[in-house]
Amino acid sequence: MAAQNEQGFTLLEVLITVVVLAILVALAAPNFKTLMDKNAVASQANEIMANILMARSEAVKRDQNVVVRKKSGSWKNGLIVFADLNGNNSYQSGSEAPLIVDHFTPDNTVNVTGSGAAATFIRFNSRGRGVTSSGGNLTPNADYITLSKNGQTRYICFSPTGRPRVQESACP
Repeated sequence: MAAQNEQGFTLLEVLITVVVLAILVALAAPNFKTLMDKNAVASQANEIMANILMARSEAVKRDQNVVVRKKSGSWKNGLIVFADLNGNNSYQSGSEAPLIVDHFTPDNTVNVTGSGAAATFIRFNSRGRGVTSSGGNLTPNADYITLSKNGQTRYICFSPTGRPRVQESACP
């Protein structure tokens, strides 16, 4: 009688494969969480940066002040961009031009805070220069936005002329 050749895996082989797979997943999970947090912060920083660059461009194009202002008391809730016709750095729907941007933040688990002149708003004059509420130039080491989540941090820094940039280290 000829021996039959059975195909398949033994229970022991399946258990060893599952254990090895579980170990690999356990090792990869913490790194994946860090990667997800880093990606969330970078994505949020890039979205805010895009709106700031657009506001600067609109200020030059419109030849008037354009303001980027935090929404609902916090930068992490979103922002609005508007032409500031009356110069008070606040948006009043009846007396201002229509909103240029009303940006809602999809991932508000990222902590976003402003420092110095960027604590509440960033204003660009008709030449595209970032200016404070008193009319002075933005200061690189004092006027910036910080984004963070679980130890992952990005900064949106401004040059004295108002040119923004995103970086991982603190603003100079």
